[in-house]
Amino acid sequence: MKKATTKHPPGSDSIALPPSSTAGFFQTPPRLENQFFNDLALQRVFKRYIPSQIRSLISSDLSSFGARVLHPSVLRWIADAEAHPPTVNCWDVWGRREDELVTSEGWRKLQEMGISEGIVSIAYENAYGEYSRLYQFLKYHLWTGSSAYVTCPSAMTDGAAKMLSTHISPKSATSDERKVLKAAYNRLISRDLTDAWTSGQWMTERVGGSDVQNIETLATFSPVSQSAVDGPFGIEFANSALGPWRINGFKWFSSATDANMAIMLARTPEGGVSAFYVPMRRTSPEKSSLSKSSVSQSSTETSHRQKRGNDIHNDRRQLLTESNGILTQRLKTKLGTRALPTAELVLENTRAYLLGQQGQGVKEISIVLNITRIHNAVTACGLWGRGLAISRAFTQVRSIGRRALVDAPAHIRTLAENHMNYQAYMHFAFFVVTLLGVSEQTPNSQYRFENSQVYTSTTSKVVPTEPSTTLLLRLLTPVLKAMSAKAAIAGLAECMESLGGVGYLDSSSPLDVETNVARLLRDANVLSIWEGTTDVMGNDTLRVLKGKTSGAVIDAFDNWVSSAGTIWEDHADLAELGRRIQDSWQNCKTFILDNTEQSLQAQGRNIMNRLCWLVSSILLMNDASQGGDDHLFAISQWWICKKSHQEHTNVLDAQTYKEIVFGTEQISKPTFAKL
Repeated sequence: MKKATTKHPPGSDSIALPPSSTAGFFQTPPRLENQFFNDLALQRVFKRYIPSQIRSLISSDLSSFGARVLHPSVLRWIADAEAHPPTVNCWDVWGRREDELVTSEGWRKLQEMGISEGIVSIAYENAYGEYSRLYQFLKYHLWTGSSAYVTCPSAMTDGAAKMLSTHISPKSATSDERKVLKAAYNRLISRDLTDAWTSGQWMTERVGGSDVQNIETLATFSPVSQSAVDGPFGIEFANSALGPWRINGFKWFSSATDANMAIMLARTPEGGVSAFYVPMRRTSPEKSSLSKSSVSQSSTETSHRQKRGNDIHNDRRQLLTESNGILTQRLKTKLGTRALPTAELVLENTRAYLLGQQGQGVKEISIVLNITRIHNAVTACGLWGRGLAISRAFTQVRSIGRRALVDAPAHIRTLAENHMNYQAYMHFAFFVVTLLGVSEQTPNSQYRFENSQVYTSTTSKVVPTEPSTTLLLRLLTPVLKAMSAKAAIAGLAECMESLGGVGYLDSSSPLDVETNVARLLRDANVLSIWEGTTDVMGNDTLRVLKGKTSGAVIDAFDNWVSSAGTIWEDHADLAELGRRIQDSWQNCKTFILDNTEQSLQAQGRNIMNRLCWLVSSILLMNDASQGGDDHLFAISQWWICKKSHQEHTNVLDAQTYKEIVFGTEQISKPTFAKL
């Protein structure tokens, strides 16, 4: 810490002068370390779910990325994106509608960084088979705290790519449609900034958010004669028609408005709610015949779309684009995610392609939601992990009086309990990621990759085989999404409090953005709303537990809990905890089976809480049984006893709390200025 400057008046006793703006005590600012190494929960997940031969192949990239996300240039981009939220200019000076969306340089740079680093594409490159998703989301976790929420379009891009991948086979679409969808799919999974696309996802309307059954946007089948030419959007048409469906309506919340395409729900006259692929722009024959200088281009289009293959000549003329009947009414003003453009959109004769069958839109969009909800959960853990990193760094440079904050019993216990909660949710999140990765290599799975492979057998004892993998994935995805969001919001509030008044400051200065935990907290609050609120997730969980496949789902979970019994059978010190888990599940199962779905409608949160606790308990016990750190058993016992509302008689000593927070390596302590 910086020493105070003291001067004494002539002839006076040694009395220090009062502090001023330039003299006196100044707190040494905390500095973050590479979270790939510094985040103990991340390291446990890395070692527990990925075999050593693959860890050796991806460690270098993850460690380099962990350093890059804290580089001063990235911090400047975050600050710029936060300080300059998006704007929209709807009209030019001549009164013509233009809808120019203006995003900050920081947002665009972060977007490009995420694309080139493979935040989406790693999963589809599938270089490591069932472990490719783990690799992707470990990197995603490191990215969230520095991304300024470019992870939102990343999540939607991932979900859209997964959905389009199910519609590019010969059985799913006509030849021309497959060509269009395949071109879009290839762009969504690309790392090449000259070629890559991002996607939006448009469901919400004024009539309701997650309830899409009553949407009002209308899709009408209205094919036109098509003179096809190759264009920047795959197949485009000289008459500007993109797809045989014409959509008219209004979307109330549309995130990632600067995307290149969207997956959208609309109602058809006969078929009900259906899913559509919608390019954001279409070739303009009129504009294409003009010089480029005579056409108004937005900064977003210039920086993104023109660099992504729009400078294409066809039939000896420049192909320029115009909005595909999509008008921005206004941008939303939000508590957080300020750099992310979220808009109200008017759709006027927007051309689109039907995905799947009419009336099957909810089923089709579920493919997207299952992916984006996992993104939501890992975002929650990522923001929480960054907040804890800030708390740890602050604890190591701060003092109370003349005592280091790391030696303050109440502070270190509170911090340790926050870390124990975090570790439980990290295991839960990456267990579900593991289930996704395994399911994508499984024949006949809706999640399966075209180039699926099994790199090696899964090393974790707790990962089931098919068909249990897909059944558990369907059950646990909404549970994870709901519970991780609520836990991360509470955990980040504790992180803010741990810094005192400084934690409440929300500065967008590049000098402060690294440790701005207030930014993380306000951004995290959307996670319990995005992709379905907590109660919506509860209803979804009940549909799984009481629906057509409920018997198979409950049997799969029952078998999984029973098979986990081998963990505590081999470890006497875990046996009592294991019995509590088994008894709790049997009581929960009886409660679910003995009640109808209707009578359980108000119990969704309670059931999700219980399932979350059960899964996390088993995963923590599995981790403790593998050894490596003496405090892992203490974490398991604390979690199981506290969350099951049973008295926790195991009082941990101060050193154990420190090891939970900082690991077993030596804990640095601050030096004190002599005042």
